[in-house]
Amino acid sequence: MLAAHAAPPPAAPPPPQQYYAPVPPPPAAPPQYYAAPPPPPAQGMPTWLLSVVFALAFVGLVGGIYWIVGWARSRPVSKPTTAVESPAAKPGMAVSPYQKYIEVAGVRFVEDPNHKDKPLVKALIINHSPADILGLKGNVTIWGSTARSEEDAQGTFTFDADLKPFESKEITALLITKKQIYELADWQNLTTDVQITGPGGGSPGQ
Repeated sequence: MLAAHAAPPPAAPPPPQQYYAPVPPPPAAPPQYYAAPPPPPAQGMPTWLLSVVFALAFVGLVGGIYWIVGWARSRPVSKPTTAVESPAAKPGMAVSPYQKYIEVAGVRFVEDPNHKDKPLVKALIINHSPADILGLKGNVTIWGSTARSEEDAQGTFTFDADLKPFESKEITALLITKKQIYELADWQNLTTDVQITGPGGGSPGQ
């Protein structure tokens, strides 16, 4: 009898599988930053052109000054208006001995209630002498500082008053003028030219 068939030898176990760690990818290259190239230097004006520009500017400045001076000299000078003339201020009249003692102040213009086209003037007549002055008469020319002139004649008026020593008296008189009341200068811009016409005789200081 044949011997029993021997059992085949056990199969060899499969070789163990080898595991390899994955190879990491190479590090990414850092980003490359490129600096922008500097702007090209500004091209300035050539020296010769700068010289020409400055020369023209200087000539223009001198020419402008010369023109302004010539214009100012050729401009007519504003003179005081002579439309109003004092009827009592006659050339060659003797100076009254009372002239230096009398002052006219506080001049202002008002409307005549009876004649709207004829302004009135109010003023203060002041006696600076230590004597009575009876029958004092005078003529006053009023000047005003206006936009046209520093001395623009506003009008004239006459007065007649009796004054005690160092007395002042307010008077109201008709203003002789060719202007309307709204054309007259303001009171703070007025000055007066006083001419005493009476009385005659010696000075009150004598």
